[in-house]
Amino acid sequence: MSDMQEIEKKISIILRRVANEVQLHTLALVTKEGRRIAYYSQMNVDADLLSAMVASILAMGEQTIRQMQQGELGEIVVRGTQGYTIVSCAGEGFLMIGAGPATSDLGMTVSVLRDYSKMIGEILKI
Repeated sequence: MSDMQEIEKKISIILRRVANEVQLHTLALVTKEGRRIAYYSQMNVDADLLSAMVASILAMGEQTIRQMQQGELGEIVVRGTQGYTIVSCAGEGFLMIGAGPATSDLGMTVSVLRDYSKMIGEILKI
């Protein structure tokens, strides 16, 4: 098994753990350009389309942060009436996407996703 396959396997295990911990139904790790690295979903979601959409959202978020002079982008939260999607930076050039149903504890979910994004970022440095 190649190093990249080992990394993808480790990340897939982490994605399942995160999904169970904070009740997310979809999690993915993608490059900032929108290429999928690892993916986990309990729903029928087109992983490639999700990855491409997130790359688009990222570009808009980074432009907003730059224009408002707010430092580096941490997360983007897209919230709908029945759920939300969180995009979190996961190391140089990578994003972690989590989607779940509406919750009253979105802050905790963002915090957990941020922590795991940092962990995955460290794995990707290897």
